[in-house]
Amino acid sequence: MLFLIYFLLVFLVVGIVRVASRNGLAVLAVTVPEIGTVAARRFSRSIMLRNIGALLAGGMVLWSLDRLNQAQPGWYGLPLLLAPGVAAAIGLLVFALCPTRIVTDRPARRSADLVPRRVWTYGPAWGFLLPLGAAVATVVFAIIAGLASSAQPDGAFRSITIGQSTASPYPGWYYGVPLIGLTVLLAAVTLFALGRIASAARSEQFEALDRAVRILATRVVMQLSSGALFLYSGGVLLVAGWATRNAATTFLPGGTAASAMQPAATIGLTELVAGLIVTLLGGVLVILSILDATRQPLDRVSSAGAPTVDAASTRPS
Repeated sequence: MLFLIYFLLVFLVVGIVRVASRNGLAVLAVTVPEIGTVAARRFSRSIMLRNIGALLAGGMVLWSLDRLNQAQPGWYGLPLLLAPGVAAAIGLLVFALCPTRIVTDRPARRSADLVPRRVWTYGPAWGFLLPLGAAVATVVFAIIAGLASSAQPDGAFRSITIGQSTASPYPGWYYGVPLIGLTVLLAAVTLFALGRIASAARSEQFEALDRAVRILATRVVMQLSSGALFLYSGGVLLVAGWATRNAATTFLPGGTAASAMQPAATIGLTELVAGLIVTLLGGVLVILSILDATRQPLDRVSSAGAPTVDAASTRPS
C-alpha cells in the first residue's frame, strides 16, 4: 500500500512538472532546411536509440543487484541500497561512450568556438548546484551516521545505541563507506558524461539542432544522476530515522510506544520526514529523465523549405 501511494505521488508530481515545463520543451523543437530534414530525423532516432540503450543497461544493473540482494541475505540489504546509484553510473557510462552523429558532407573550412564550452554550458546553474549540494550533504551525513553507529556482534557497524536500547539496521560505517564511494563515483561519471556532451565537435549547418541535442542530453544526465542520488540518500535517511526512532522509544509488550528519549526521537522523526521528501524527489527526477530520453522533442522537427546545402562533417554530438 505504501509503495502504491509513493508511485501515485511520483506520477502526480511528474504530471504537474511536465505541464509546467511544456513551453520549455517546445523550445527544443527545431526547424531545419528541407534538404536537411531526413538527416535531422535520422539523427533524432539515433539519439533515442542511444538513450534507450543507456536506460536498458541501468535497468539490467537494477535487476542484477536485486537478485544479488535476495541471494545474499547476509549482506543486510547493501546491494539494494546501492542499486540506484550503481545503475545510474552504468547507464551514464553507456550514454557518454555512445555518441550520436550527424552524417553530412565535410566542409571546406574548419572553425572553432571562441567561447569554450564547459560542463555547465547547457544547463541552468541551479541544476548543477542542487545535486552537488545533495552529494556533499550525503557524504557528511554518512560520516556523522558512522560516528554515531555501534557494532553488531559480527563486528559490523550497522546499528545505533541510545541509552540501553539498540536498533538496526542503521547506516553506520557498514553502509556509509560504500555509500561515500558510490557518491564520488556517480559524481565522476556525471562530470564525464557532461564533458562529452559539451566538448563534442559542433555541427555548423545544424546549429539549432546541435544546441537542442546538447541541452536535452544535459537534462537527461542531470535528472538521472540527481534522481539516483536522491533515491539512495532518501533511503538512507529513512533507514536511519526508523532505527533512531526505535532505539529512542520504549515500547509496551503490545507494541505501543510508552516513552521517547529526546532529542533522539525527534531527530529520528525528522530523518523519516526528510527521507520521504528526498525519495519522492528522486523518483520524480528518474521518471522525468526516462520521459526526456524516450520522447525526444526533436521528433517534432519541421521543414523550413529552404533548399540550402548541408555542409557539416560527420561529428559526434
